Amino acid sequence: MKPNSIAVIGLGLMGGSLAAACRSKFPKAHIVGVSRNPQALTLAKKKGWIHQGSRMLADAANCDLAVLCTPVDAFKEALIALDRHATRSLLVTDVGSVKGDICRFVDTRRWNHLQFVGAHPMVGSHKQGVHAAIPTLYDKGLVFVTPGTKSSLGSTRQITAFWTALSVRIVKISPRRHDEIVSQISHLPHAIAACLMLAVDRKNMKYVGSGFRDVTRIAASHPSIWAPIFLTNRTALTRQLKIYEKSVKALRLMISVKDEAKLRKALKVSSAMRLEI
Repeated sequence: MKPNSIAVIGLGLMGGSLAAACRSKFPKAHIVGVSRNPQALTLAKKKGWIHQGSRMLADAANCDLAVLCTPVDAFKEALIALDRHATRSLLVTDVGSVKGDICRFVDTRRWNHLQFVGAHPMVGSHKQGVHAAIPTLYDKGLVFVTPGTKSSLGSTRQITAFWTALSVRIVKISPRRHDEIVSQISHLPHAIAACLMLAVDRKNMKYVGSGFRDVTRIAASHPSIWAPIFLTNRTALTRQLKIYEKSVKALRLMISVKDEAKLRKALKVSSAMRLEI
């Protein structure tokens, strides 16, 4: 897919990085950045990542392609507004970390101009804002493409082609399966990192080393991004938290009863699994 115009809605880390990547991968395309933050628009334009900046979704509605890069709880309202303002067919994708909720929403509504095909690039950082954008962020990432029941074959192919131009690996998967996977490998680790921070006495933070920093790095991510993710994918994440609680309980028992054989075995399995990544 070689769109003539691309709207990037939301110019934080993900949106700013995407706008920069689109300027590089689609040099002939007109890039429109949409954000409620005037400083983000100014910086993105100064960097040359967008041709046009706007605070109005209406200015994105008549592009060939729009990409939602806002927090996931803003997607539904944005889609309704885009469809209302569009005067011709509009292809929409996103970078959201939860797919089932938005795909069900799209599948249960009647749209006049909008064709939506969900996506989730498995890239990012705990940093936030357009000033933290990285033009090469998407280059080596995996992207899940998650068409819903109303996603046409043609639209799915176009969105797949778009992400293929930006990333090295594309995985087409159902929204439900996607949410199950990321609840384990993305949402659960973030929840654990947050819990670990809350479990540590603040007065001891001045002594932390690299191990603690590595384990808790993602806890520094902004609540405006992650609270909606946790709540939107709450069914799958709650299930994974229960499984994790069982692992913690088992480990606590091994330590409390000094079962060194079981403890060594558990640590050996976890070490081997980590080395496979």
